[in-house]
Amino acid sequence: MARPAGLREAGRAPWTGNGTAAPGRPRRRGPPGRTIGRRNGTVGRRDGAGRGGRRAGGRARGRSGGPDGGGAGGRSAGRSGDRAGGGVGGDGDRAGDEAGGGTGDGGGRTGGQDGGGAPRVGRTLFVLLITANFVINYTSTAMNVALSDIVDDLGTSLTGVQSVISLYALVVAACLITGSKLGARHGDRRAFVVGGRIFAVGALVTALGPTLPFMLVGWSLLQGAGVALMLPALVSLLTESFTGAARTKALSALGVSAGIASGVAPVAGGLISHYLSWRVSFLLSTVVTFAVVLLMRRQAGPEPRTRPDRRFDNLGALLSAAGFGLLVVATLLAGRYGLIEDRQDFEVLGVTLLSRGQVSPVPLLVGAGLVVLAVFAGWERHLIKRGRDPLVRLVVLRDRRIGVGSLTLVMLFLVPSGMLFLVPVFLQTTAGFDALRSGITLISMPVALSVGASMTVRLVGSGRMTHRTAQLWAFSLMAAGCAAVAVMFGPRWDVSAIGLALTPGLLLVGFGRGMATTANDLVQSAAPPEEVSDVTGLSRTATYLGSSFGVALAGAFMTTTLLLAFEAGAKDSTVLSSAERQRAVYAVEHQVQITAATDEAVRAGLASRGVTGAAADELVRVNAEARGRALAVAALGMGALAVVGFLLALGLPRGPATSAVPAAPSGPAAPTARPPA
Repeated sequence: MARPAGLREAGRAPWTGNGTAAPGRPRRRGPPGRTIGRRNGTVGRRDGAGRGGRRAGGRARGRSGGPDGGGAGGRSAGRSGDRAGGGVGGDGDRAGDEAGGGTGDGGGRTGGQDGGGAPRVGRTLFVLLITANFVINYTSTAMNVALSDIVDDLGTSLTGVQSVISLYALVVAACLITGSKLGARHGDRRAFVVGGRIFAVGALVTALGPTLPFMLVGWSLLQGAGVALMLPALVSLLTESFTGAARTKALSALGVSAGIASGVAPVAGGLISHYLSWRVSFLLSTVVTFAVVLLMRRQAGPEPRTRPDRRFDNLGALLSAAGFGLLVVATLLAGRYGLIEDRQDFEVLGVTLLSRGQVSPVPLLVGAGLVVLAVFAGWERHLIKRGRDPLVRLVVLRDRRIGVGSLTLVMLFLVPSGMLFLVPVFLQTTAGFDALRSGITLISMPVALSVGASMTVRLVGSGRMTHRTAQLWAFSLMAAGCAAVAVMFGPRWDVSAIGLALTPGLLLVGFGRGMATTANDLVQSAAPPEEVSDVTGLSRTATYLGSSFGVALAGAFMTTTLLLAFEAGAKDSTVLSSAERQRAVYAVEHQVQITAATDEAVRAGLASRGVTGAAADELVRVNAEARGRALAVAALGMGALAVVGFLLALGLPRGPATSAVPAAPSGPAAPTARPPA
C-alpha cells in the first residue's frame, strides 16, 4: 500500500544522533511501534526501517532516532536478513544497509551486510563464485592424478603431458595481472563470464580431443586464459559485494574451497579415471562452469573502475607477462637442472647454452625475470606521471597490509603446495600406495583446513583475533606439521601403517593453512575502490607463484639431496666394487631428471643394464636410504620456509584491520544494471 507524500518524506527525514530532527527541519513521525535492538544498544536511523534481523538485536517496527541504529519512522512491510540487527522501511522495501539499518522505497529483498550477514543476491553470488573456484582447483589436481591414464589414452609420453601442464601454469601466471585490469575496465562480472566461457570451451576441447595438441589448445591455452580472467574477477566481486565479517568469511572461503578441491580431487579424480575415464572430470567441469556462467549473467556487478575508452597499457601487459613467465619457467626447470649447479647440458633448439657443471639456468632465468619486472615497474611509474592509465599501480605495495600481506600469501601457498607434492611421492615410492590410497591419506589436510578456517574466521570477524596473530599461528602450525611429517619419512618406520602415522603432521599443516585463509581478507580489504583491481592482480599472482614455487622448491630440495645421498651411500658401500660404484654414480649424475623411484623400479632399471644379484640388492638399499633422507630434508626445507613466512608476518600491522573498501550499496536497485555479457 502506497503511503502519502508526507509520510514518504517522514521516512527519509534526517535525524541527529540523539533522535531529534535536524535543525531547521520539522520533525515528522511515522506510526508508533517497537524499536530495533542493536548490538551496541543504540536504536534508530535517519532512514525508514521495518523489521530487523535477530542475530544482534531482536525485532523492530516503528520509530526512533540515532545515527546508526535500526528502526525509524515510516511504514514497514518487510523483513531484513541483517545479522547485525538493522531493519528496513518504506513501502515494503526489505533492504538493510551496510551499517545494519535499512533504507529505501523499493520492493527488494536484500539484507544488510555488516556483522556477517549477506543479502539473498549476495548469497547467490557467493555460491556461484566459490563453485567456480572449486572447479578450477579440482580440474588442476585431478589432471595430476590421471597422468598415466592420459598418456595411455592419447598415445603420448609423460614428458608431453607434463609440458602441457607446465604451459598452463605459464599462461595463468603471465596473464593474471592483465586479466585483473580487463575486469577493472569492462566490469568484473563481464570478465568472469567471458573467462568462464573460455574455460568451459577449453575443458570441452580437452575432454573430446583425440591427441595431445588438442589438450595443448584446450587445457594450456584456453583454460589457462579463462582462469586468468576468472580468478581476479571473482576475488574483486567478493571484495566489493561484502563488508565486515561477511567479507572475511567470503574471502576466506576461497582458500577453503581450493583446499577442499585439492584434497577431494585425488580421490574423486582417481575413482573417475579408474572406473570411467579421465575425460569425465573435464566434462563435469564443462557442465558446471557453463551453469555458473548462465546464472552469473543474471547477477549485477559493480561498475567498471576505469574507463574502457582510455588507452590500454599493452607494453605493461607484455612486460608483466614476460617477467612472471620467466619466473614460472625457472621453477619448472629447477627439478631437471638443479637450483645452482647445472646437472646436465642446457640446450635450446639443439644449441648447448650451458654445459653440465656450470651454473644452472634457474638462477639466470630468475634474474632475467626480476630485471624485466623492474623495467615493468619503471614503465608503470612513467605512465602514472604522464597521467595515463597503468596496468597496475604498484604504489599500493607501500601499504604494509598489501605489500607484506602479499609476501605472506606467497609463503602461505608455497609451504602446503610443497607438502602436497612430497607426501604422495613418499606414499607411492616408499609405502607402495596407489593414487587412490594416497588421496585418502591426504584427506586429513582439507578436513583440518576447513576446521581451522571456520574457527579463525569467527575469531577475526568478532575482533577476538587480529589478522597478524592468525598468520603467525598459521606459519607456526605449518612448520610443526612439516617437521612431524619429516620424522615419519625416515626408513626405520613400518610402512604398513605409515599413512595413519602421517596424519598428525598433515593435520597441523592443514589447520595452519586454514588459519591462513583470512590473509585474503587482510590484503583485499586494504584497497580503496579505485585500487581493487591492482591489489587483486598482485595478490592472485602472489598466490599462484607461491604454489608454483612450492612444488619447484620441494622437488629441487628432494632431487639435490637424493643425488648427494646416493653418491655418498654408493661410495661408502663395502658390497660394491670400485667399478660398480663409479658406474652407479655416473648413471645417477647423468640421468635426464633425478626423481624418487620405488624399489621395484630401481631393480628393474638395474636389470635392464645387466646389474643383478648382490650388487643390485645393495644399490636398491642405497637408493631407499637416499630417498628417505631426501624426502625428509625436503619436508624440513618446507618447514624452514614456514619459519621465513613467520618472520615476514611479523611485519603485518598489529591492530585490527580496517576496511578501505566501502560496503556495496544494498537493495536490488543499488547496482547499475548492465546488459548480459
